[in-house]
Amino acid sequence: MSSEAWFDEYYDAVYSYILMLVKDSHTAEDLSQETFMKVIRSEKQFNGDSLVKTWIFRIAYTTTMSYFRKKNPITYYFDLHNTKHERSSEEIVLLNAQQKQFYEALNQLKPTYQQVIILRKIQGFSTKETSTILNWSEGKVKMSLSRALAAFKEELEKGGFTNETLIR
Repeated sequence: MSSEAWFDEYYDAVYSYILMLVKDSHTAEDLSQETFMKVIRSEKQFNGDSLVKTWIFRIAYTTTMSYFRKKNPITYYFDLHNTKHERSSEEIVLLNAQQKQFYEALNQLKPTYQQVIILRKIQGFSTKETSTILNWSEGKVKMSLSRALAAFKEELEKGGFTNETLIR
């Protein structure tokens, strides 16, 4: 499979993953494009040690973290912790009430918890794949996910949400 086919197959998933992290559609689009430029440049370096999707998400993760490191650290802190993030009218229309509450609760969590929930529960990566993407041990992924889900449940309950099926 070529990098063009990878783009067609994984772009939407990479974009939504990055959008959940940066919370800005234009930035997410730029970082997604940058991710796939890196994929194209390093396509020959992919040696099959992991799934292509895992490899691409590792590139997306490092690209996004690099973006955050380049920003002013104070701006980075407030971007990650701003609960009143302005969304475009298009984004608001796309989020129904339940999804919006889910998204807001996720945004209340610390970045490492957001990462592990997005990768394991939203993107559907295995523990091993998530450990590869984040460069963590599998034990750290399992422990972080457990703690992240407990914190996430608490945030949902603060908002009055009681449907636990989303976080199982």
